[in-house]
Amino acid sequence: MRKILFPIAWIGWYGFLEAVRSRLLLGTLCLVLPLMVSTWMLDVYDVGFQVKVVKDLGLNIMSGFGLLIVLFLSLDQIIPDIERRSIYFVLTRIGNRHVYLIGRFLGVAMTLAFFHAVMGGFLTVMMRVHEGTWFWEVPVGAFVIFLKQCVLVSLVLFLTTFATKIVVISLSVLLYVLGHTLEIFRMLADRKGVALLSYFGEAIALVIPDFSLYEMKIVVVHEIPIPLPALLFLALYSSAVALFYLAAGGTVLGRRDL
Repeated sequence: MRKILFPIAWIGWYGFLEAVRSRLLLGTLCLVLPLMVSTWMLDVYDVGFQVKVVKDLGLNIMSGFGLLIVLFLSLDQIIPDIERRSIYFVLTRIGNRHVYLIGRFLGVAMTLAFFHAVMGGFLTVMMRVHEGTWFWEVPVGAFVIFLKQCVLVSLVLFLTTFATKIVVISLSVLLYVLGHTLEIFRMLADRKGVALLSYFGEAIALVIPDFSLYEMKIVVVHEIPIPLPALLFLALYSSAVALFYLAAGGTVLGRRDL
């Protein structure tokens, strides 16, 4: 077990240091923090909706810039290693392509965890200073966004094992949009009463991540408590989907002639 966990941790930590050295993470933080502060200037008359506006905009900012981190970092994990031939050195040390892919995933996940921890903590403290109370639903919302983007990272890494950057970007955007429309498809199928459409939607959900499950911003903004079982279900679902794509990606990478 140690021969598997240690290389994963080593590759993940190296990927996190790469993200810090590339200045993408620090540049994003320097850009996002002033945007967080500026959200308070949108409601100069303070008519009672400022807290909800700030939470909504803050979570949207975290989600939007987190997606940029996912896209840029995930594309720079495997494809450049293959092009620079540096993947050979790593594989001679660990000898397992599944371990290599999981380690690369861990590096991006650590970067996202650091980003959302800083952003969620900053937004929570900023609202505590202005309102005099803690809004603990904000870190919960940041955690849900983190889970959602980790699933997207695993999907992008899976695509990078067999496609070029342009194809990966196109497919990632397409699958991301389709994953958000699954709930709408289910509602339409139930309204039409066609069982075949319902079965088709569930079959798609077995292949494409159901990103509609993570849409909890309205709940967070309106301070509606999120049940602990719902968070546990999201964490388990995210782990299962991520492991599925990483296992599939490792299998494709293992069959690929590098």
